Amino acid sequence: MSSTEAPTLHSGSRHTVTVEKLTFGGAGLAHVNGMAVFITGGIPGQQLEITITRKKDSYCEARVDAVLKKSKDEIMPRCKHFADCGGCVWQNLAYNKQIAYKEDIVRETLEHLTPIDPEERKRLPGRVLKIIPSPQVFHYRNKLELSFGYENMRSEQQGTKRVYFDENPTIGYHKPGQWSTVFPVTECHLYDEQLPSLIADVRRFMQETRISVHNPKTHRGILRTLLLRRGIHTGEQMIGFVVNAKKRELEPLFQHFMRFAGRSGLKSLLIVENTGMNDRVEQAKVHPLVGGTTITEQLFDLRFDISPFSFFQTNTFGAEKLYQAIAQAADLGPRDVVLDAYCGMGTIGQYLARFCEKVVGIESHPDAVEDALRSAGKNRIGNISFYKGRVEQVMQDQLKAGAKYAFSTIVVDPPRAGLHPDAREAVIAHSPQKIVYVSCNPATFARDLGFFLQKGYELRSVQPVDMFPHTAHIETVAVLQKQ
Repeated sequence: MSSTEAPTLHSGSRHTVTVEKLTFGGAGLAHVNGMAVFITGGIPGQQLEITITRKKDSYCEARVDAVLKKSKDEIMPRCKHFADCGGCVWQNLAYNKQIAYKEDIVRETLEHLTPIDPEERKRLPGRVLKIIPSPQVFHYRNKLELSFGYENMRSEQQGTKRVYFDENPTIGYHKPGQWSTVFPVTECHLYDEQLPSLIADVRRFMQETRISVHNPKTHRGILRTLLLRRGIHTGEQMIGFVVNAKKRELEPLFQHFMRFAGRSGLKSLLIVENTGMNDRVEQAKVHPLVGGTTITEQLFDLRFDISPFSFFQTNTFGAEKLYQAIAQAADLGPRDVVLDAYCGMGTIGQYLARFCEKVVGIESHPDAVEDALRSAGKNRIGNISFYKGRVEQVMQDQLKAGAKYAFSTIVVDPPRAGLHPDAREAVIAHSPQKIVYVSCNPATFARDLGFFLQKGYELRSVQPVDMFPHTAHIETVAVLQKQ
């Protein structure tokens, strides 16, 4: 190839590039021969040696082989696991730059992905407000899950059987895309500052007791997950060992778990049965060894009992900023009736209840509804009620438009997949004056936004809120007003 020929792009080809900006999902963007290349781990301003790992018709994906030149915005990451863990993709980027890029990503997503007329799309970025930063940049998480497992797993075919050899039982995280093994960690700067000492205690516990760790391929072994929760405002701590065993099998071992009972602030020490095939706990059986099965956390003047699997915002101080943004967006008056769809354990609705006549929440998960009812009672909120079921079904049946309630404002806080098409139609059927859309995924929000704009609503504002520093996750609060 002559010096004037452009380098060929194909899987395995190597190139030198300069990262231009960050994109939705966290990857850095560069171009080779005009082709967009998304680089995991790249940050703007870096000059990199990369290898193409995947080539598609309109873009490529690549990994970093070497950093040839650092970015002027690059900083030393605080965590020694940063290069290996994969959890904090931007910890080497100054925080003010992180949130500036997140704000830009929201604008670009709305401009490029909202399914409306291109001329109308161009006006959407102007509705995006300045991002609200997280009050805490480190140690902000109130929940953490660490996995038990093996650093290495290999297997051999011996006759008709495949035999697995597990090496180095440990506790840590699964690397992205490597769910059979666990990367050992000794620290994590997103959770409590006392976490390293707890992890060290757990490692000693594993060595002394020789309790087996779970193998996801053979489904043998006891220890699966270490579940940690804490009340940022209350100081209450929960430690939960999720195990692949029944209570009767574990009772002789309970005394070993009790060594964690003396930790500062410990309110709840639990054994949680999970004998299912995956790590997601269904119909959990929870056995308290110390205290009860909940800890208490506070948002503003509201108190909530948090169980091991409660639906509660992970960043407590950030949640207060988010809820203030929701209240400001809703701008409620004493005669407003509010629907809180996808309400979880009812935290948003309970905060908004003080500003309006009535709040009605909808949530599909039975445990979350029970949490919501219990906390509303403890907080003495009399103008809130909850319905159990899928949002689209409840809105079409029990809360049919024109029946029991006339909602002036509908707040939706859907999962990453966004609103179900039937849920969008049900919202329109109720014809609220205002829709407050709380989103954790700008792409699916853009899709749903296009639908509401075509149904006669106007986008008034989009407020980004950073709930997860050092990650690519972005929360937004949008206001749509009926025209």
